[in-house]
Amino acid sequence: MTPRHPVSEVIPATEEHPRVEVVRSARRRRTVTAQPADDGSIRLLVPDISTDEQIRGYLADLLPKVQRTRRRAQGKRRHFASDEYLLSRAQYLVEQYLPELSDKVPESIRWVSNQRTRWGSATPGAGRIRISDALTGAPEYVVDAVLYHELCHFVVLHHNAQFHRLQDRLPLLAQAQAFLAGIEFARTQEAHERRPEDQP
Repeated sequence: MTPRHPVSEVIPATEEHPRVEVVRSARRRRTVTAQPADDGSIRLLVPDISTDEQIRGYLADLLPKVQRTRRRAQGKRRHFASDEYLLSRAQYLVEQYLPELSDKVPESIRWVSNQRTRWGSATPGAGRIRISDALTGAPEYVVDAVLYHELCHFVVLHHNAQFHRLQDRLPLLAQAQAFLAGIEFARTQEAHERRPEDQP
């Protein structure tokens, strides 16, 4: 009788590769998938019958592809997280949707790490906008929506009907608001799960 492989096993990190979690699946027949994790490790999904030699071959084939993809993603995140990127998006948004602000685009627009209770803030008197760096991994249209919201405050200070008319000019606004609402819901659920003593 052939010994059964464990469903999951870990290959420790070496100089050649990061930590790899090998997950065997009886449902897989031929396909092999490598999933990079946020902590730098890799999850390798393989058919249940794969031998150790085959797994080494899978890893040798897929690891360079995963590393190239990760490097490209890191480069994109670095660009996306720059203050220059925010300023360029603000200039684009003003040109496209907010001509009232064309001669006075704020010059100080920055990502900040100390803003966790709201996505963005505007100080029109100081010509300043701050965007929470919690959004650096969000889709561009979501960052645009938060940035555009703050830009609208440079035209109309309060959330009145005129403000909402300005804000409604932005395409994909509803989708961005739904995305942000989803993040808020997930945060609330996570906070609730961390306090089991508060649950009934």
